[in-house]
Amino acid sequence: MIRLDEVCKSFGENDVLRSLNLNAKNGEMLVLLGPSGCGKTTTLSIIAGLENEDRGDIYVDGARINNVPPEKRDIGFVFQNYALFPHLSVFENVRFGLKARGIDNKNRVKEALETVGLDGLDNMNPMKLSGGEQQRVALARAIVTDPRCILMDEPLSSLDAIARERLRYEMKRLQKEIGVTSIYVTHDQVEAMILGDRVAVLNKGTVEEVGIPEKIFYKPESEFVARFVGMKNIFDGKVVSLDRDEGVMGVSTENFDLTAVFMPLGEGDRVKACIRPEEIILMKSNQGTSARNLISGKIINIFPNGHLMRVLVDVHGDEMSVDVTRLAVHNLELESGDDVHLTFKACSVHVIL
Repeated sequence: MIRLDEVCKSFGENDVLRSLNLNAKNGEMLVLLGPSGCGKTTTLSIIAGLENEDRGDIYVDGARINNVPPEKRDIGFVFQNYALFPHLSVFENVRFGLKARGIDNKNRVKEALETVGLDGLDNMNPMKLSGGEQQRVALARAIVTDPRCILMDEPLSSLDAIARERLRYEMKRLQKEIGVTSIYVTHDQVEAMILGDRVAVLNKGTVEEVGIPEKIFYKPESEFVARFVGMKNIFDGKVVSLDRDEGVMGVSTENFDLTAVFMPLGEGDRVKACIRPEEIILMKSNQGTSARNLISGKIINIFPNGHLMRVLVDVHGDEMSVDVTRLAVHNLELESGDDVHLTFKACSVHVIL
Protein backbone atom coordinates (compact mmCIF):
# COMPACT_ATOMS: atom_id res chain seq x y z
CA MET A 1 0.00 0.00 0.00
CA ILE A 2 2.84 2.40 0.89
CA ARG A 3 6.33 2.09 -0.57
CA LEU A 4 9.44 4.23 -0.28
CA ASP A 5 12.30 3.60 -2.70
CA GLU A 6 15.77 5.03 -2.00
CA VAL A 7 14.37 8.11 -0.23
CA CYS A 8 16.95 10.66 0.92
CA LYS A 9 16.48 13.83 2.96
CA SER A 10 19.00 16.27 4.40
CA PHE A 11 18.61 19.39 6.50
CA GLY A 12 21.74 21.41 5.82
CA GLU A 13 24.67 19.05 6.44
CA ASN A 14 22.54 16.65 8.46
CA ASP A 15 21.60 13.56 6.44
CA VAL A 16 18.35 12.51 8.10
CA LEU A 17 17.27 9.81 5.63
CA ARG A 18 19.84 7.82 3.66
CA SER A 19 18.47 5.75 0.78
CA LEU A 20 15.51 4.62 2.89
CA ASN A 21 13.55 1.64 1.55
CA LEU A 22 10.29 0.80 3.30
CA ASN A 23 6.93 -0.76 2.58
CA ALA A 24 3.68 -1.06 4.50
CA LYS A 25 1.36 -3.85 3.42
CA ASN A 26 -2.33 -3.37 2.80
CA GLY A 27 -4.28 -3.26 6.07
CA GLU A 28 -1.30 -3.71 8.39
CA MET A 29 0.04 -1.61 11.25
CA LEU A 30 3.72 -1.00 10.52
CA VAL A 31 5.58 0.45 13.50
CA LEU A 32 8.70 2.57 12.96
CA LEU A 33 10.91 2.07 16.00
CA GLY A 34 14.24 3.69 16.71
CA PRO A 35 16.20 6.22 18.77
CA SER A 36 15.66 9.97 18.61
CA GLY A 37 17.05 11.49 15.44
CA CYS A 38 16.92 8.30 13.36
CA GLY A 39 14.44 9.77 10.86
CA LYS A 40 11.09 8.34 11.99
CA THR A 41 9.09 11.59 11.99
CA THR A 42 10.78 12.84 8.81
CA THR A 43 9.68 9.63 7.08
CA LEU A 44 6.05 10.29 8.00
CA SER A 45 6.29 13.93 6.93
CA ILE A 46 7.61 12.93 3.51
CA ILE A 47 4.87 10.34 2.99
CA ALA A 48 2.26 12.95 3.95
CA GLY A 49 3.82 15.62 1.73
CA LEU A 50 4.63 17.94 4.64
CA GLU A 51 8.34 17.69 3.71
CA ASN A 52 9.84 17.24 0.26
CA GLU A 53 12.30 14.42 -0.30
CA ASP A 54 15.66 15.26 -1.88
CA ARG A 55 15.73 12.02 -3.88
CA GLY A 56 13.74 8.82 -4.13
CA ASP A 57 10.17 7.80 -4.86
CA ILE A 58 7.02 7.49 -2.74
CA TYR A 59 4.15 5.26 -3.83
CA VAL A 60 0.67 4.81 -2.37
CA ASP A 61 -1.39 1.94 -3.76
CA GLY A 62 0.99 1.68 -6.72
CA ALA A 63 0.78 5.35 -7.73
CA ARG A 64 3.84 7.63 -7.44
CA ILE A 65 2.83 10.63 -5.32
CA ASN A 66 6.04 12.69 -5.11
CA ASN A 67 4.46 15.71 -6.79
CA VAL A 68 0.97 15.31 -5.34
CA PRO A 69 0.11 18.08 -2.79
CA PRO A 70 -0.66 16.94 0.79
CA GLU A 71 -4.41 17.57 0.57
CA LYS A 72 -4.64 15.35 -2.53
CA ARG A 73 -2.76 12.37 -1.12
CA ASP A 74 -5.73 10.91 0.76
CA ILE A 75 -3.63 10.27 3.87
CA GLY A 76 -4.71 10.80 7.47
CA PHE A 77 -2.20 12.15 9.99
CA VAL A 78 -2.31 12.02 13.80
CA PHE A 79 0.27 14.43 15.19
CA GLN A 80 2.25 14.00 18.39
CA ASN A 81 0.62 17.08 19.97
CA TYR A 82 -2.77 16.28 18.29
CA ALA A 83 -2.85 19.77 16.60
CA LEU A 84 -6.47 20.38 17.63
CA PHE A 85 -8.10 23.78 17.12
CA PRO A 86 -8.94 25.27 20.55
CA HIS A 87 -11.55 27.65 19.11
CA LEU A 88 -13.56 24.80 17.54
CA SER A 89 -15.73 22.18 19.22
CA VAL A 90 -14.94 18.48 19.07
CA PHE A 91 -17.46 18.11 16.24
CA GLU A 92 -15.99 21.01 14.25
CA ASN A 93 -12.45 19.74 14.73
CA VAL A 94 -13.39 16.43 13.16
CA ARG A 95 -15.52 18.13 10.51
CA PHE A 96 -12.57 20.34 9.52
CA GLY A 97 -10.83 17.53 7.64
CA LEU A 98 -13.89 16.92 5.50
CA LYS A 99 -14.54 20.60 4.77
CA ALA A 100 -10.92 21.04 3.70
CA ARG A 101 -11.67 18.50 0.96
CA GLY A 102 -14.89 20.20 -0.08
CA ILE A 103 -17.11 17.68 1.72
CA ASP A 104 -19.65 18.53 4.40
CA ASN A 105 -21.16 15.31 5.70
CA LYS A 106 -22.29 15.65 9.32
CA ASN A 107 -23.35 12.01 9.52
CA ARG A 108 -19.82 10.92 8.68
CA VAL A 109 -18.49 13.13 11.49
CA LYS A 110 -20.88 11.50 13.96
CA GLU A 111 -19.88 8.04 12.75
CA ALA A 112 -16.19 8.85 13.23
CA LEU A 113 -16.84 10.10 16.78
CA GLU A 114 -18.84 6.97 17.57
CA THR A 115 -16.05 4.76 16.21
CA VAL A 116 -13.50 6.25 18.64
CA GLY A 117 -15.97 6.29 21.55
CA LEU A 118 -16.62 10.04 21.71
CA ASP A 119 -20.30 10.16 20.82
CA GLY A 120 -22.04 12.65 23.10
CA LEU A 121 -19.02 14.97 23.33
CA ASP A 122 -19.73 16.77 20.04
CA ASN A 123 -20.07 20.24 21.54
CA MET A 124 -17.21 20.04 24.03
CA ASN A 125 -14.15 22.24 23.76
CA PRO A 126 -11.30 19.80 23.02
CA MET A 127 -8.99 21.68 25.40
CA LYS A 128 -11.26 20.65 28.29
CA LEU A 129 -10.94 16.96 27.49
CA SER A 130 -8.42 14.56 28.98
CA GLY A 131 -5.29 13.74 27.02
CA GLY A 132 -6.73 10.38 26.01
CA GLU A 133 -9.93 11.99 24.76
CA GLN A 134 -7.96 14.58 22.80
CA GLN A 135 -6.04 11.75 21.20
CA ARG A 136 -9.35 10.18 20.18
CA VAL A 137 -10.49 13.46 18.60
CA ALA A 138 -7.29 13.57 16.56
CA LEU A 139 -7.83 9.97 15.48
CA ALA A 140 -11.46 10.67 14.52
CA ARG A 141 -10.32 13.63 12.41
CA ALA A 142 -7.82 11.34 10.67
CA ILE A 143 -10.34 8.58 9.83
CA VAL A 144 -13.37 10.75 8.98
CA THR A 145 -12.15 11.27 5.40
CA ASP A 146 -11.88 7.48 4.90
CA PRO A 147 -8.20 7.78 3.92
CA ARG A 148 -6.20 5.13 2.12
CA CYS A 149 -3.71 5.13 4.99
CA ILE A 150 -3.08 6.79 8.36
CA LEU A 151 0.23 8.05 9.73
CA MET A 152 0.65 8.40 13.51
CA ASP A 153 3.57 10.24 15.09
CA GLU A 154 3.95 9.09 18.73
CA PRO A 155 0.30 9.92 19.51
CA LEU A 156 0.43 8.41 23.01
CA SER A 157 3.73 9.87 24.19
CA SER A 158 2.23 12.72 26.22
CA LEU A 159 -0.24 10.53 28.13
CA ASP A 160 0.24 9.11 31.61
CA ALA A 161 1.21 5.45 31.90
CA ILE A 162 -2.30 4.17 32.72
CA ALA A 163 -3.99 6.01 29.84
CA ARG A 164 -1.21 5.00 27.46
CA GLU A 165 -1.56 1.32 28.32
CA ARG A 166 -5.33 1.39 27.85
CA LEU A 167 -5.24 3.29 24.57
CA ARG A 168 -2.59 1.04 23.03
CA TYR A 169 -5.02 -1.84 22.95
CA GLU A 170 -7.91 0.37 21.84
CA MET A 171 -5.88 1.78 18.94
CA LYS A 172 -4.92 -1.73 17.87
CA ARG A 173 -8.56 -2.80 17.96
CA LEU A 174 -9.72 0.29 16.04
CA GLN A 175 -7.07 -0.11 13.38
CA LYS A 176 -8.10 -3.72 12.77
CA GLU A 177 -11.78 -2.81 12.86
CA ILE A 178 -11.33 -0.05 10.29
CA GLY A 179 -8.85 -2.07 8.27
CA VAL A 180 -6.79 0.93 7.21
CA THR A 181 -3.08 0.67 6.45
CA SER A 182 -1.20 2.51 9.21
CA ILE A 183 2.36 3.58 9.94
CA TYR A 184 2.97 4.29 13.60
CA VAL A 185 6.09 6.01 14.97
CA THR A 186 7.35 5.32 18.48
CA HIS A 187 10.54 4.94 20.50
CA ASP A 188 8.67 2.78 23.05
CA GLN A 189 9.56 -0.90 22.66
CA VAL A 190 6.47 -2.15 24.52
CA GLU A 191 4.23 -0.04 22.29
CA ALA A 192 5.90 -1.46 19.18
CA MET A 193 5.47 -5.03 20.46
CA ILE A 194 1.75 -4.52 21.16
CA LEU A 195 0.73 -2.46 18.14
CA GLY A 196 2.87 -3.69 15.29
CA ASP A 197 1.96 -6.35 12.77
CA ARG A 198 5.53 -5.70 11.70
CA VAL A 199 8.24 -3.50 13.18
CA ALA A 200 10.85 -1.57 11.19
CA VAL A 201 13.86 -0.51 13.25
CA LEU A 202 15.51 2.66 11.93
CA ASN A 203 19.11 3.63 12.54
CA LYS A 204 20.77 6.79 11.23
CA GLY A 205 18.24 7.34 8.48
CA THR A 206 18.02 3.84 7.10
CA VAL A 207 16.13 0.63 7.90
CA GLU A 208 18.25 -1.66 10.05
CA GLU A 209 15.73 -4.53 10.15
CA VAL A 210 12.04 -5.29 9.47
CA GLY A 211 10.07 -8.20 10.87
CA ILE A 212 7.24 -9.39 13.09
CA PRO A 213 7.60 -8.13 16.69
CA GLU A 214 8.59 -11.53 18.11
CA LYS A 215 11.49 -11.85 15.66
CA ILE A 216 12.70 -8.28 16.21
CA PHE A 217 12.66 -8.62 19.99
CA TYR A 218 13.89 -12.19 20.40
CA LYS A 219 15.85 -13.00 17.21
CA PRO A 220 17.32 -9.70 15.94
CA GLU A 221 19.78 -9.81 13.06
CA SER A 222 22.21 -7.09 14.16
CA GLU A 223 23.89 -6.00 17.36
CA PHE A 224 22.35 -2.52 17.05
CA VAL A 225 18.80 -3.93 17.00
CA ALA A 226 19.64 -6.41 19.76
CA ARG A 227 20.86 -3.65 22.07
CA PHE A 228 17.99 -1.30 21.19
CA VAL A 229 15.30 -3.88 22.02
CA GLY A 230 16.83 -4.77 25.38
CA MET A 231 19.30 -7.61 24.77
CA LYS A 232 21.49 -6.38 27.64
CA ASN A 233 23.70 -9.47 27.67
CA ILE A 234 25.79 -9.52 24.48
CA PHE A 235 29.14 -11.29 24.46
CA ASP A 236 31.82 -11.82 21.83
CA GLY A 237 32.44 -15.51 21.24
CA LYS A 238 33.33 -18.23 18.79
CA VAL A 239 31.78 -21.56 17.86
CA VAL A 240 33.71 -24.41 19.50
CA SER A 241 31.46 -27.40 18.86
CA LEU A 242 28.53 -28.45 16.67
CA ASP A 243 26.08 -31.27 17.44
CA ARG A 244 23.44 -31.56 14.74
CA ASP A 245 21.89 -34.67 16.32
CA GLU A 246 21.30 -32.92 19.66
CA GLY A 247 20.42 -29.67 17.89
CA VAL A 248 22.93 -27.60 19.86
CA MET A 249 26.31 -25.95 19.49
CA GLY A 250 28.94 -24.74 21.91
CA VAL A 251 29.96 -21.09 22.02
CA SER A 252 32.97 -19.97 24.02
CA THR A 253 33.27 -16.38 25.24
CA GLU A 254 36.34 -14.92 26.91
CA ASN A 255 35.20 -15.88 30.41
CA PHE A 256 32.63 -18.69 30.13
CA ASP A 257 31.08 -21.24 27.77
CA LEU A 258 27.49 -21.35 26.47
CA THR A 259 25.25 -23.86 24.74
CA ALA A 260 23.05 -22.45 21.97
CA VAL A 261 20.60 -23.89 19.44
CA PHE A 262 22.37 -25.45 16.44
CA MET A 263 23.13 -23.25 13.45
CA PRO A 264 24.91 -24.33 10.23
CA LEU A 265 28.21 -22.65 11.15
CA GLY A 266 31.81 -23.74 11.24
CA GLU A 267 33.96 -24.31 14.29
CA GLY A 268 35.98 -21.18 14.97
CA ASP A 269 33.35 -18.81 13.48
CA ARG A 270 33.14 -15.53 15.40
CA VAL A 271 29.66 -14.68 16.75
CA LYS A 272 27.77 -12.52 19.23
CA ALA A 273 25.93 -14.47 21.92
CA CYS A 274 22.86 -12.67 23.30
CA ILE A 275 20.57 -13.49 26.24
CA ARG A 276 17.59 -11.40 27.31
CA PRO A 277 17.63 -10.54 31.07
CA GLU A 278 14.14 -11.93 31.67
CA GLU A 279 15.03 -15.36 30.23
CA ILE A 280 17.65 -16.08 32.91
CA ILE A 281 16.71 -17.86 36.15
CA LEU A 282 18.71 -16.81 39.21
CA MET A 283 19.24 -19.30 42.03
CA LYS A 284 21.16 -19.49 45.29
CA SER A 285 21.73 -23.23 44.75
CA ASN A 286 22.74 -24.99 41.53
CA GLN A 287 20.52 -28.01 42.24
CA GLY A 288 17.38 -29.00 40.36
CA THR A 289 17.87 -27.51 36.88
CA SER A 290 17.76 -29.30 33.52
CA ALA A 291 18.75 -26.24 31.50
CA ARG A 292 21.88 -26.65 29.41
CA ASN A 293 23.47 -23.44 30.65
CA LEU A 294 24.59 -22.96 34.27
CA ILE A 295 26.97 -20.14 35.22
CA SER A 296 28.12 -19.08 38.68
CA GLY A 297 28.66 -15.46 39.67
CA LYS A 298 28.48 -12.80 42.36
CA ILE A 299 25.82 -10.08 42.68
CA ILE A 300 27.20 -6.59 42.00
CA ASN A 301 24.02 -4.54 42.41
CA ILE A 302 20.21 -4.76 42.64
CA PHE A 303 17.88 -1.96 41.54
CA PRO A 304 14.33 -1.42 40.22
CA ASN A 305 13.74 -1.88 36.49
CA GLY A 306 10.11 -0.98 35.89
CA HIS A 307 7.87 -3.56 37.58
CA LEU A 308 10.84 -5.96 37.88
CA MET A 309 14.19 -5.81 39.66
CA ARG A 310 17.44 -5.76 37.70
CA VAL A 311 20.22 -7.85 39.25
CA LEU A 312 23.75 -7.25 37.95
CA VAL A 313 25.96 -10.30 38.33
CA ASP A 314 29.72 -10.58 37.87
CA VAL A 315 30.31 -13.80 35.93
CA HIS A 316 34.05 -14.45 35.87
CA GLY A 317 34.85 -10.85 34.93
CA ASP A 318 31.87 -10.14 32.65
CA GLU A 319 28.66 -8.45 33.78
CA MET A 320 25.32 -10.13 33.21
CA SER A 321 21.89 -8.51 33.71
CA VAL A 322 19.07 -10.60 35.15
CA ASP A 323 15.45 -9.46 35.63
CA VAL A 324 13.56 -11.01 38.55
CA THR A 325 10.41 -10.14 40.49
CA ARG A 326 10.50 -8.12 43.69
CA LEU A 327 9.10 -11.17 45.47
CA ALA A 328 12.04 -13.28 44.25
CA VAL A 329 14.52 -10.73 45.64
CA HIS A 330 12.71 -10.90 48.99
CA ASN A 331 12.26 -14.68 49.11
CA LEU A 332 15.84 -15.43 48.09
CA GLU A 333 17.13 -12.67 50.38
CA LEU A 334 19.32 -11.37 47.57
CA GLU A 335 21.99 -8.83 48.45
CA SER A 336 25.07 -7.39 46.78
CA GLY A 337 28.02 -9.76 47.26
CA ASP A 338 25.91 -12.94 47.27
CA ASP A 339 27.16 -15.93 45.32
CA VAL A 340 24.48 -17.04 42.85
CA HIS A 341 23.92 -19.37 39.91
CA LEU A 342 22.38 -18.36 36.58
CA THR A 343 20.62 -20.89 34.41
CA PHE A 344 18.93 -20.58 31.02
CA LYS A 345 17.97 -22.79 28.08
CA ALA A 346 19.90 -23.16 24.86
CA CYS A 347 17.00 -21.56 22.98
CA SER A 348 17.46 -18.44 25.13
CA VAL A 349 20.93 -17.90 23.64
CA HIS A 350 20.49 -15.96 20.39
CA VAL A 351 23.51 -15.98 18.10
CA ILE A 352 24.27 -13.09 15.75
CA LEU A 353 26.89 -13.53 13.04
